[in-house]
Amino acid sequence: MTASLLGPAAVNEWRAALGHAAGCLACRTSGARCETGERLLGAYERAARQARSEEGQ
Repeated sequence: MTASLLGPAAVNEWRAALGHAAGCLACRTSGARCETGERLLGAYERAARQARSEEGQ
């Protein structure tokens, strides 16, 4: 999905999640849990849903 489809908030959240995951051993280990990574991914998902709902209005 392109930045224009996601909106700037979702793009920023995605970048934050990727930046964290790149340096986090738990995020890169299969089966491991990382609360920060999960929180950042959740923020991205909420921002992407919000952008999609605003697009439909």
